[in-house]
Amino acid sequence: MGSSLRVYRGVFQIVAVLVALAVAPAVAQTRYHYLNPQQIDLTVLLPPPPDLGSAEARADEEQVASAVANRTQLALSEAQEASARSVFFFAPSIGPQFRAARLPRTARFFARISSDVQQLVLSAKEYWQRPRPDGVTKQHGAYPSGHAAFASSTAIVLAQLLPAKRDAIFSQARIFAANRILLGLHYPTDIAAGWTAGTLAAFVMMRDRAFQRDFLEVKAELHREHV
Repeated sequence: MGSSLRVYRGVFQIVAVLVALAVAPAVAQTRYHYLNPQQIDLTVLLPPPPDLGSAEARADEEQVASAVANRTQLALSEAQEASARSVFFFAPSIGPQFRAARLPRTARFFARISSDVQQLVLSAKEYWQRPRPDGVTKQHGAYPSGHAAFASSTAIVLAQLLPAKRDAIFSQARIFAANRILLGLHYPTDIAAGWTAGTLAAFVMMRDRAFQRDFLEVKAELHREHV
């Protein structure tokens, strides 16, 4: 009886290890730092995208077509160059000292925020699977916009850290989000939903203990580096 029990235990341990190895990549890909995805379900909190062929959908299409038709080459180039999702995109609003090389804690903190928001938005994109504007091929759907979610969530947190720069930060964030329309990659309703998604995510994250601890460390770093 004792030897049989040891055999069963050994088999169970082997199976447990194999299962852990099998699921490890998936767990690593869906790791959240400050968000619990069970706290915020965008498929419940956001309205659905416009129905195909509806008046709202046609208005979306017309606004994208107009933005693309009327954009200048300079505006297009600037929007393309300023499309990376990094907190240091906001350096023009804050100052030349706002650089990753000088602010490693800030870089890590906002990379975690961006990762959490991106994963949250991707789950909503997979749920709705809204096609992108005509001629655009992307791995993920259009609704909600991940760039808009990044812009709002990052602006909210950054403005809490640097309240004197709040107006400039939000002004730049709005341009960053709106550029997705100018680039022909998103509809206006994608941007509105993405902005709301990022706002909701920031609201939830700011109540997380790990977030609050890291926030204070970043605030101290910004003060120490005279940002």
